[in-house]
Amino acid sequence: MSLHQVIDLDRDLPELSTKEVNFHPPTGLSCLIVGAGVGGLTTALECRRKGHRVRVVEKSPAPSTAGDFFSIGRNIIAHFYNHWPDLAAECERINYSGLIAYHKITGERLSGPEPVPIGEPTMTLNDGSERIIPFNRHHRPRFVAALLAQVKDLGIDVAFGTKVTDYFEDSDRQRAGIVLESGERIEADVVIAADGIGTKSNKLVNGGDTRAYSSGISIFRTSFPVELAISDHEVRDRWPLLDGDLPCLEIWGGDNMSFFVQRYSDIMCWLMTHKGDGRGIESWNQTVDMSEVLKITSKIRGFPEVAERLIKTTPKDGIIDWEIMWRDPRENWISPGGRVVQVGDSAHTFLPSSGSGATQAMEDAISLATCLQIGGKSNVPIATKIHNKLRFERVSCVQLSGFMNHQKQSNPVDDADSEDGPSFKISLGNWMVMYDSEKYTYAHYGEVLNHLFSGAPFRAKNIPRGYTYKPWTIKELLDKVERGEKLYFEGDWS
Repeated sequence: MSLHQVIDLDRDLPELSTKEVNFHPPTGLSCLIVGAGVGGLTTALECRRKGHRVRVVEKSPAPSTAGDFFSIGRNIIAHFYNHWPDLAAECERINYSGLIAYHKITGERLSGPEPVPIGEPTMTLNDGSERIIPFNRHHRPRFVAALLAQVKDLGIDVAFGTKVTDYFEDSDRQRAGIVLESGERIEADVVIAADGIGTKSNKLVNGGDTRAYSSGISIFRTSFPVELAISDHEVRDRWPLLDGDLPCLEIWGGDNMSFFVQRYSDIMCWLMTHKGDGRGIESWNQTVDMSEVLKITSKIRGFPEVAERLIKTTPKDGIIDWEIMWRDPRENWISPGGRVVQVGDSAHTFLPSSGSGATQAMEDAISLATCLQIGGKSNVPIATKIHNKLRFERVSCVQLSGFMNHQKQSNPVDDADSEDGPSFKISLGNWMVMYDSEKYTYAHYGEVLNHLFSGAPFRAKNIPRGYTYKPWTIKELLDKVERGEKLYFEGDWS
């Protein structure tokens, strides 16, 4: 089995319309987007909605996506309801939302099933109405197919099988561009690098790749048809759907590792963190045999047989060993002339424990498209600088929150809660998910413009209330952990 699923543009996309989308007047600004993943496709939609001309290139020969599940913030779904109603309805249809429960690594339940504690469920939309938006957990191939359906309806050109080897910009000509493997050069007013961790834009933006530190931890991850898992009656009985059709995400913790299991109506998904041996990589293209997983579980005291039976139902070549790498926050995401901009993983990476990588990529898309619309064709360099300033501190705080969640799940687990607050439960505060990227950009664009030109103070208001941003590095945090210090940061992170 392969975790890669090829999407047929004529067969596999839902029928989505853009008739109810309110598009801004044309700006005359051309945007060239590299990468047709979640960040790139959302950027294409938002740039088109804001009146820009859009073109997308993608190195994969066809719409192909690998992956299992990720979470999407309620704020993004609310944005879809406000601006992309058909897409919002499709997200509602394909949402795998459910409950959550916490367990010891032995499988002993500590708390739950209970609602996922991520943000308030009720969001106020632009028309003044209130809508309950459940926690959104999506199967990546289906979510990407929904984005592609909206892109296709708009007639945006997506050139698959187009490999980029370099980025360039010409400030005198007010242009930027890419070099293809064929030697062809393509130019635009602004180039948006949404091509992930290994983006070739790093040489232009930062002089080279961002240094990655091994965390010493890898994560086995897989998803496969549920029929394979429930063919084992003990697995079927241990992981039923609640009330007939409601999934429950189980998080097991202890012995410096975590085990995640979720059964859906059609898919079974499990993940396991483990001590890395240096063989894992950040890629969906390297599989490991299930025997490698079972070697580890056989050494875990009390690890239940039924969990090992679940692992054994995984199809051959269906398990990825993904090494978890640390990267320090990087303040600059734009080229010297401001015409090449990195978004999503190209600009900032997230640990799986953050639950926020896809959401932050989409917030980037909304912010950047809005800044370019405000600045217009003649002010691209300043618009991209303002976007970078509006986003950096927020993204860095979300990365910090992900690190703290990772530490919680790495600790020995005796209870899901402790006397001084949650010690094991994941936490994504209201400041993170009850946020409107477009409104924030409109509200503070001028303030940042004044800050950049006159030096007037600017303080971010999209980070935890009461927190003053301070630069940090992974080494500093790990040193604190090594010394046994509690990770504490001022302000309201709830």
